Amino acid sequence: MGGSGSGNRRSGRERQGMEERLSRDPLFVSYRRELVQAGRSPRTQAAVEKDLALLAGLLGESFWGGEGFLWERVDRPRALRSVKRLHERGYAPSSIARILSNLRGFFSYLQKTGHVEEDPFRRVSGPRVSRVLPAVLSEEEAASLVAVPVGEEDLSSLRDRALLELFYESGLRLSELCGLVWEDFEEGSGSLLVHGKGGRDRRVPVVGEARAAIVRLRRAKEGEGSLLPSSPIFSGKEGRGLSVWQVGRIVKKRSREIGLDRKVTPHALRHSCATHLLNREADLREIQALLGHASLGTTQRYLHTGLDLLAKKLSRIREES
Repeated sequence: MGGSGSGNRRSGRERQGMEERLSRDPLFVSYRRELVQAGRSPRTQAAVEKDLALLAGLLGESFWGGEGFLWERVDRPRALRSVKRLHERGYAPSSIARILSNLRGFFSYLQKTGHVEEDPFRRVSGPRVSRVLPAVLSEEEAASLVAVPVGEEDLSSLRDRALLELFYESGLRLSELCGLVWEDFEEGSGSLLVHGKGGRDRRVPVVGEARAAIVRLRRAKEGEGSLLPSSPIFSGKEGRGLSVWQVGRIVKKRSREIGLDRKVTPHALRHSCATHLLNREADLREIQALLGHASLGTTQRYLHTGLDLLAKKLSRIREES
């Protein structure tokens, strides 16, 4: 037991040391500036640094020299061996796929800037990643969930109702919802300015019950004198914005109150929004714009959920012929 713990601590220190060493590498520093200019999030930047440090650790000390790491010495055979070692260390297929994506991005940059002749990872295929289909609530389940705090007028219940309604009606990402402040909400136009991934802002409509719930929450906060333009729309008792973890707890608590016996996550509401819009024959491009997907291919994941509706339509055609 003690040996295993000390081994884990040692490998953790080694990884941290490699990341600190890499942070001084001139080419990585240059690439990190490129990521910042491209609007990549701090989380993405940290993941890239971690994956490049992992590669440097796999290749060893002989690849360090001069001002930093000798990236030009990484050829295709070494790239293949690195991927093989990731398999041997038990990395999940999804993790290996992410690591390869980050490595390709970095070496593509090095190739573009003339520091390497070619990307050694460009034709290295990763493991096949099975795509988990998104969990989806029925329209009846979603309607029951978002309405569960109805009739309760305390501030936390008003907040939960607005949070659930907005999640389902707009399909926001969890991080986007947690980052909303009152100046993002235009009551007159009934819209929200959403700060999306990669620095891509978008304006989404807020209508019906979602808009009414947010307005009720706003009036309650104004009455308490706790509303400022820069204050978070969804906050806790001390006025700080809810964390991702806290929002997950709210969704879980409210789903239990209506007797849902399966795990319901905030992401399930986003997926349900997209699926129900598709079932009601919304255009895929409209759904893409609402959800803030950079690629239509990401939005197309929801197509599988519309198969039941398609089957019903096809059966009606058969009956009418």
